[in-house]
Amino acid sequence: MKKIIGITGGVGSGKSTVLSILKEDYSADIFIADEVGHEVFHPGTDSFDRIVSHFGFSVLDSSGEISHEVLSGIIFQEESEKAFLNSIVHPYVIGRAREEIELWRRNSESPLFVLETALLFETGCDSLCDEVWGVLTDAGVRVRRLMETRGYSEEKCRSIIAGQMSDQFLMDHCDRVVRNDGSEEELKRIVSSFF
Repeated sequence: MKKIIGITGGVGSGKSTVLSILKEDYSADIFIADEVGHEVFHPGTDSFDRIVSHFGFSVLDSSGEISHEVLSGIIFQEESEKAFLNSIVHPYVIGRAREEIELWRRNSESPLFVLETALLFETGCDSLCDEVWGVLTDAGVRVRRLMETRGYSEEKCRSIIAGQMSDQFLMDHCDRVVRNDGSEEELKRIVSSFF
């Protein structure tokens, strides 16, 4: 029987490692919402025009593309601006997820479709899933991973983590909790226990 699993969790929690395990060991088809969300910023799209029309040409860089740095600076200072951007990105992401799920149902041999996004609940993508997994990792481990992989300062890491959903929210809203504080072998054992 085919199953759709939603994977969510904060930055640095190890969602990508869980995805790799599901892809390699369980032949899952993977949909990464954050990658798809970037499509709304492509020049020539309706969404690009709406963003530039709303925020102005000051959000464009010298090559005429949307500067994520400039846009981030605006939306993190003004909640209403963040809400406007989300009103474009979230419906696009859930629409594309529906399309990909339909293609998977019709054409894929894989029994699993895995939809990954840090904003699973915020985008409404949880409604598309048979099961939602929350990846939880100790904050100290997340900070260390982010400092190593992205070169962020400890202060920046802790600020990002503080702005994301809490572990308690994930425990309350997810069907399964994936603790990812140990080795990849331990993680594989946890994942295998869900099948």
